[in-house]
Amino acid sequence: MPRLLELLRWKLQVLFAWKPTRAQLLPLILGVYALAGWGAYANKASANRDLTTQVSLLQTERDGLVSRQKESKQASIELVREWQGKLASARAELGQAIAARDAAKGQLAGSQRELIASKKRFDQARDRVSETGSIKPAETSKKAASKP
Repeated sequence: MPRLLELLRWKLQVLFAWKPTRAQLLPLILGVYALAGWGAYANKASANRDLTTQVSLLQTERDGLVSRQKESKQASIELVREWQGKLASARAELGQAIAARDAAKGQLAGSQRELIASKKRFDQARDRVSETGSIKPAETSKKAASKP
């Protein structure tokens, strides 16, 4: 073991005792800078690969979101069309109901006029019966013939 320590001490002394010349130092420095440059380039290339992967993932995600947005827009357009159809149908039914109501009002008014006229004739006939004691046959047949 002491031999090993002595050998290590000698190598360290040799290493620190080395005094390089300019001709030896310049290639050494250029080599270190070249290694550092290639390492930085490799690091940057790896980062660019990661960014490219992220960009492609984001583009895929964006395309999916755009397609979902188009689908939801199409669905909302279809719903609007459906509701517009239902609204138009409801408006048509309302128009028909209003027309039926107006027709019923017209019939009611006509029936009320006929009822008033019938009451008036009935009252007149009653008054005649109370005056004469009987109904004149000519007038009733005349009125019955004019009624239809």
